[in-house]
Amino acid sequence: MRYKYERILKIEFIHERRKMNLREKKKRNTQDAIVLSARKLFVEKGYSSTTMGEIADNAEVAVGTLYNYFKSKSEIVLTIVSQDSSGLLQPYTPEELDSLEVEELIWKFTSKLLNFLAAYPRKLLNEMIGAFWESGQETLVDGLASIDLLILEKLTETIAVLKEKDKIKSEAEPQTVALALYGMSTTAIMFYSVSPDVTLEKTQETISAMAGHLCRGIVPDKREGK
Repeated sequence: MRYKYERILKIEFIHERRKMNLREKKKRNTQDAIVLSARKLFVEKGYSSTTMGEIADNAEVAVGTLYNYFKSKSEIVLTIVSQDSSGLLQPYTPEELDSLEVEELIWKFTSKLLNFLAAYPRKLLNEMIGAFWESGQETLVDGLASIDLLILEKLTETIAVLKEKDKIKSEAEPQTVALALYGMSTTAIMFYSVSPDVTLEKTQETISAMAGHLCRGIVPDKREGK
C-alpha cells in the first residue's frame, strides 16, 4: 500500500513538473515573439515612433499580455541591447590571455563592438544616445549605463590580467586604461550615429588610430627591456 501511495505521488510530481515546463516554455516563446516584434519595428520605424500597441499586434499578443512581460518600450529595448552585447562580455580563456597582446585586445574589442553596432540603423542608435539628454527616459538611460558598466568591468578584468603578465606598464591602472579605450570607442560611435558619410570601417580606423596613441603610452618598450 505504501509503495502504491509513493508511486502515485511520484507520478503526480512528474505530471506537475511537465505542466510547469510547458508553462515556462510558453512564457519564453511569448517573450521571444515580443522581442522579435520590437526588433523589427524599431528598425523599420525607430524607437520613438513605435508604440506598445504596434509591438503587441505584430507579436500577435494582447496589449495586456505585452505589459505582463514588459512595462515599457525602454524595458524591451534594454532586453534587445543586453542580448546583442553579450559577445562583448565573454571572457577570454587562460590560453587566449597567454598569447594576447594589448594591440590585439583592442582590435578584437573594437571588432566586436562594431559588429554589435552593425545590427542597428543610425536612426535607432541616435535615438538611444539622445535618450541621455531627454527627460522621461530614466529607465532606458539607467539600463544602458548598467550595460556600459558591465562591459567596462569585463574589459578592466582582462587588462588587469595583461598587466600581471607584464604586457602593460606597471604604473598603468587597468580601470583607467579601460575607461580610456571605452571612452574613445563611444566617442567614435557618436560621430558614426550622426554622420551619414562615416562608415563602420572608417569608425574602426578612427578607434584604432586613437588606440595606437594609447598603446604607446602603456605598452612596455621591449627594445629597452622594460
